Amino acid sequence: MSHIPPIEPPEPVRDERPRPRFGEYAPESQQQEQPPQPAAAPPQPSPFSATSHTPSAAVFHNAPPALPKTLGVVAFIAALVVLVFALVLSVVAGLAFAPLAGQMITDGGTIDQSAISADDPGVAAFGVLSMAFFVGGTLLGLWALVQGLIATLKKRGRAFGIVAMALAVATPVISFVVFYGVTFASAPEIFSSVG
Repeated sequence: MSHIPPIEPPEPVRDERPRPRFGEYAPESQQQEQPPQPAAAPPQPSPFSATSHTPSAAVFHNAPPALPKTLGVVAFIAALVVLVFALVLSVVAGLAFAPLAGQMITDGGTIDQSAISADDPGVAAFGVLSMAFFVGGTLLGLWALVQGLIATLKKRGRAFGIVAMALAVATPVISFVVFYGVTFASAPEIFSSVG
């Protein structure tokens, strides 16, 4: 049998280039080439940082689009109209009712209906305005209350809806106070009979 001599592995190739000393940069030719790195994305500001001024749509990509505030604004306008309507009617009705209230106080708590003429503009105005206030004001106030509630629940003008509900609930109380305030102020004999 023939003897095959073993194959010796070749000696590793030594890098004969001079090595840089500590603190020195390697020459350009000695720097190893590295594959190109993709450009780093600019850092995204945190939505919780105080210096971040990015719009919320840029930070939260899945945020739903803002809903229109029309529903709440309409409810607020309706409630405001009811309040103004109620205040005007309360003042006029209080002025119309003051002579009747004064007569009732001076006659011992009763009103002599024969003394009230059908042509008295105060009586007619009081009747018409009372009916207009109770029917129109009640319907418009309920509409403002319901629409304000819907706007609040659907978040379509929530702040306006809350204010509309508050105005719709407070309007009867405010108009009641204004009516009696105007009535007592216009009929001073009420206070003289009490005193």
